[in-house]
Amino acid sequence: MLTFEKIRDLERAERESKGLQKLPENLMEEIRGYIHKKEKLADSSAIVEMENVKNIIKRFFELRETKLVSLALYSAKTSLPVENLAKEEEAFFAVVTEKIKNFRQSFFSELQNPVLEQIKKEEAEVYRVKKSTPEFVGPDLKLYRLNENELIDVSILPKPLNDLLLKEGIIEKVG
Repeated sequence: MLTFEKIRDLERAERESKGLQKLPENLMEEIRGYIHKKEKLADSSAIVEMENVKNIIKRFFELRETKLVSLALYSAKTSLPVENLAKEEEAFFAVVTEKIKNFRQSFFSELQNPVLEQIKKEEAEVYRVKKSTPEFVGPDLKLYRLNENELIDVSILPKPLNDLLLKEGIIEKVG
């Protein structure tokens, strides 16, 4: 049987703990039953107690929500399981964790250098430009301009130009 003191103890334990506290199996049903029972009582002490209980329950669930979001972030990074989730929290936790994973994957995939990723996929030779060059005409009569730290695929340069740029130290092979 749930009492005001038990509800207060649950909130206190949750507040003092860094992790999620293990909750009784049917806590949500007990809380609903407790509130329903107290609402039927019409005396002034029951009304005051009800307001106190509602505030404690609100703080308790806000603490758990904060911990759940933090644990979802941690779980999305590490894929480690989380303990002491209430049955009602499992679906929420799974959705939040999945959303964070998807966001992270999308964000970090945008940070990847698309030229380097494409070149890796094709397993071509990749070169990094060590020194910028002014625009020049290559042996194939095309205009070239190389910018420092730019990644280039060897296939875009004619072989004689590639060899010369390597020899002069303007480009270097990556990987």
